[in-house]
Amino acid sequence: MAGSKDASTMLSRFARIAAGAGLALVLAAQPATLTAGSAPDPQRLHQPRTDCHVAYDRLINDLDKGAAISADEEAWARAHENASNAPAPCPAPPQPLLDKAVNHVISTPDGLKIARRFIDRQKDASAMLEVGLSVYSGFFSDLPKSQGLDLIRASATGGDPMGMYMYGTLLAQGGYGTKDIKGGVRMMEQAAAAGHVDAMHRAGIYYHEGVGVKKDEKKAFDLFRQAAERGHVYSTIMAFTMISEGRGTKKDFDLAYRLSRSMAEQGEVYGAVMAASSLLQSKDAMKYETEVLYWMDHAIRNGDDSIRSQMTPLRTQAAAIYSRPAAPPRDYRPRPFKACPMKTVCTVNHYSGLRSCTTNKDYWNDCDG
Repeated sequence: MAGSKDASTMLSRFARIAAGAGLALVLAAQPATLTAGSAPDPQRLHQPRTDCHVAYDRLINDLDKGAAISADEEAWARAHENASNAPAPCPAPPQPLLDKAVNHVISTPDGLKIARRFIDRQKDASAMLEVGLSVYSGFFSDLPKSQGLDLIRASATGGDPMGMYMYGTLLAQGGYGTKDIKGGVRMMEQAAAAGHVDAMHRAGIYYHEGVGVKKDEKKAFDLFRQAAERGHVYSTIMAFTMISEGRGTKKDFDLAYRLSRSMAEQGEVYGAVMAASSLLQSKDAMKYETEVLYWMDHAIRNGDDSIRSQMTPLRTQAAAIYSRPAAPPRDYRPRPFKACPMKTVCTVNHYSGLRSCTTNKDYWNDCDG
């Protein structure tokens, strides 16, 4: 019986340390000037907006500024123009051009003309979104912003995942007049079902807070977990917090650790904080001593002043429980995991045929992480 009592006392001590490590998460909800070791930005978007239409406009924009373009880019631009006339889906742009065009907004008359041709001749929903965003943003002052809003709506009803996300966001924020949060969230959920990562997170926030929709923590957790699976940093924090508190899901600290470790491997220091907290809250906390201290050391070494000030005393407490020196050499390593396969999740525009993909480790198929 004495051994059982000692184990219970040990677990309660670990739980107190884990709760202390969890305090760092409070900072994630506070506005701050972000540094490499501070809280992740909750407004950061994880799914870039890029397609053939903005790539073409970016190329025209570069030409207008006298920049040289490659032979591949010139050949692609001609093929893109021909596809708009054919009509045919636009060809995939060269990857370097596509990368340059991330979150670009159509701003040239030629870019507008060709994108409109894709709309007029083949009802290209992706082109509708790009022209809609351009007009709504005021790049063409002779066109009313209401026309931009109409095109964004048409893009969503036409099946473009990014269009659904943008339309849902505008609905919820009152971009079409009175706020329609329920309609906006429904549209975000459609975008999420089509694989849009930021839509998963944003819809999850609405269900988590119960703003404009009935509060549903189970649904919120499911959306956060889906986004976390695809690398969404703030959804990982939300999912971890809900696991730790047993809200919307069971307290599965193996899952919490996989989420946290994945986030830490993206270079986010908060992932290390959460990884240590997950292990300390697990039933086998004693056997994970080197990993707990590794992640604490990682957070202290790479975190900002807020993280260091919280983690340093907790690290001393953990070392004492593990009967480790207060400041041992930093030679700890996380336990080796069996390699998880990589999982690529893509969204495909029904009209242009272009794919937007994210690739992350597939932690959800019972591999060790």
